[in-house]
Amino acid sequence: MERSTRSCGPTRKRPWVRNLRLVLLLAVVAVSLLLPVLPAAAQVRPTVTDGGVENRFPEGIVFRVSARSDSPIERIRLRYTIRPDGTAASSEADFQPATSVSASFTLEGNNPPRIYLPPGTVIEYFWQVTDAEGDTTSSEPAIFFYNDIRFQWTSLQGDGVTVYYYAGSQKDAQTMLAVASETIDSMSKLLGVGIDFPVKVWIYKSVEDMRPALARRSETFEQSVVTLGVLVTSDTALVLGNASFDTLRHELTHAVTAVAGEGAFGSLPAWLDEGTAVYSQSDPGGFGSALKQAVARGDVLSVRSISSYPGRPDKVELFYGQSWSLVSYLVKTYGDGKFAQLFAEIKAGKRIDEALMTVYGIDQDVLEGEWRASLGLPPREKPAPTEPPLSAAERGVAEEDGGTPISAVLGVLLGTLALAGAVGLGGLTLARRMR
Repeated sequence: MERSTRSCGPTRKRPWVRNLRLVLLLAVVAVSLLLPVLPAAAQVRPTVTDGGVENRFPEGIVFRVSARSDSPIERIRLRYTIRPDGTAASSEADFQPATSVSASFTLEGNNPPRIYLPPGTVIEYFWQVTDAEGDTTSSEPAIFFYNDIRFQWTSLQGDGVTVYYYAGSQKDAQTMLAVASETIDSMSKLLGVGIDFPVKVWIYKSVEDMRPALARRSETFEQSVVTLGVLVTSDTALVLGNASFDTLRHELTHAVTAVAGEGAFGSLPAWLDEGTAVYSQSDPGGFGSALKQAVARGDVLSVRSISSYPGRPDKVELFYGQSWSLVSYLVKTYGDGKFAQLFAEIKAGKRIDEALMTVYGIDQDVLEGEWRASLGLPPREKPAPTEPPLSAAERGVAEEDGGTPISAVLGVLLGTLALAGAVGLGGLTLARRMR
């Protein structure tokens, strides 16, 4: 059987096979070059979870948080702002560093003069977490409304004002709301300003109910003084009784005078601030009687002596009465427009004498002479010495802060001060807010 044979030459590779091998070779080289610079595993940034807020009114607020990271958590900071008067502040939580931690921070609620948080305080906050690698993560911003949880509050909202009450009728609360709105409107028109923030009014039934909501004071103060009303921050007033209309008018007027005359460069003299607040009342009450008696005796205070609050409790009613009378004289004699301008000049930074000269062409001494003449009193023989102002303890100062210097009105300090003096009104001793 015959077999045929054929000689074969060298095998030729197909072109696509050569190209595939070349691509694979280049890929291997590229990976080998990148391997030395790639990390073994990607570092996970910290994660933070807001654990919520616990209201412990009046003692304070507990903020809780949890965090995780591949490297130990080394720092947890609560950043917050107390509205509307506070500036930004921050505090660190205590915890043991670990990759998974839970922590909390307690913000005190009533420890004056360092801090005082009245009912209705609004706090904006967020957590900031940093791990050992220096990576930082923040939680989403949140808002907490710190209210008096001892009572079941009902709210009524009007034009820029909200009234909170837990006792009494809805009709009384509606009347209080109407008075609040009317006061802010009328006093804003008188002083030529606008209140561009919502105002809150908390109505308490009794002295015992309201006392824990007020800034803590000495035991002597608590036993001798009953606070009928106080503007605790620029947007919050506490009032005793659901028919305390003139107390409400007085305190809310302070919110307007603060906007009109208080600023970074100017501060209102006591007689102008409190006199305007009494001027807003439907009746000066016992303050007017105290003034009438002093005029009959020829024993009124000098205007310069009441640029600050009196240091003698027996002069308190006269201080308010005379302040009211001076304001009434300025408004009735020179008109609303000049009165509003006086506040604007003080807010711009002028002292009271300079502001009076700019607006009226008189200083406090000339004003006193004109005012005394209007009451049938002779000119003062010689300037009376200025009485020393009340000390912080005597005034019952309660400054609000958030870990940074805040004057309850810090930057825009509208503070919570009540006058520790005997002021007879309806058989009670009245403590008026003072700045």
